Amino acid sequence: MPNQINTSFNIEASCSCGANTFSFTHAPIAHFVCHCQMCQQYTGKAFSDVVVFLKQDVTDLNIAQSTFKRFKLPPNIRRGVCNVCAKPSIEFGILDQLVFVPKANLKDVSQIPPESMHIFYHRRQQDVADDLPKYSGFVLSQTVASRLIIQAVAKRVLGG
Repeated sequence: MPNQINTSFNIEASCSCGANTFSFTHAPIAHFVCHCQMCQQYTGKAFSDVVVFLKQDVTDLNIAQSTFKRFKLPPNIRRGVCNVCAKPSIEFGILDQLVFVPKANLKDVSQIPPESMHIFYHRRQQDVADDLPKYSGFVLSQTVASRLIIQAVAKRVLGG
């Protein structure tokens, strides 16, 4: 079954200064908060409120002003930082087929579902007072995030 573009969905995004821009034609497949040390280093914040899209849903990808690096293997995520404002722009994972975007980089978050969980909570810099599930430890955090993403991809592929 070919993947059809949902023309009613369009979210624009960019780094803080707008030098790197991109947009998405389909709703994200996941949204969670990550407290791992790599996300802390990457964002310069206590956590990363990250929204995950499929690469096939990215359009108008203009990221020539980003420099990409991997903070640690695994996970095998290329994290882009803007060469102009030195802020996070966009990340790619799983053979560049997943796109991770800090929620703050999205122009309109009204179409984004709420966060579903906290991962790597054992690395938190402060407690978070919400009712979301909080997962600690590398294996458990990776497992629940991977399961969330796999289930969303399966739902997209199977049309359910």
